[in-house]
Amino acid sequence: MTKAEARKYFRERRKLLTHEAYQLANQMVYEQVTAFLAPLKPKSVHCYLPILKNKEVNTWPIVEWLNKQAIRVVVPRSSVNDNTMQHYQLVQGVKCDENAWGIPEPKTDSLIPVSEQTIDVVLVPLLAFDQQGHRVGYGKGYYDVFLSKCLPDTLKIGLSFFPPIPEITGVNHLDIRLTHAITPDRLWNFTDSRH
Repeated sequence: MTKAEARKYFRERRKLLTHEAYQLANQMVYEQVTAFLAPLKPKSVHCYLPILKNKEVNTWPIVEWLNKQAIRVVVPRSSVNDNTMQHYQLVQGVKCDENAWGIPEPKTDSLIPVSEQTIDVVLVPLLAFDQQGHRVGYGKGYYDVFLSKCLPDTLKIGLSFFPPIPEITGVNHLDIRLTHAITPDRLWNFTDSRH
């Protein structure tokens, strides 16, 4: 499946989720994420904030859990000019507003910047992923640029309601692979199959 085909197909599959199925899938992903992260005890987790109207995996409960564990939560702000993201600590009480794409972002006043090199785990948004750990996002390349700046041992965990497809075609050297993916029913580990 090409990136464009996967993008279109999985956008449609997400749209077709009923409210009940969406809520249940979110709860199951939450349980998988917290069970995986708890024994790792990461110091810093980068977490995207969801576009709920697009039925992305809802990461707000994960953010709450991270705060309760005293794990630093880092969130992105996107720059429309150069397809890059800046990263900031999400402290409790900071208000978030939607950007031009409907993505919640923290307001700019008194934010604490965070270097990519200090992040232990990145929870990565995606539309689809394959059995080799390649992902399809919305096509702007923000996350590939960001993930390329993280340390090699940073965990890159995609969150999805759907299992992987066999292969995404058209992958190039700029596409950063996931180390793991989490779906409602399991954890996928790609660290043994990396080239």
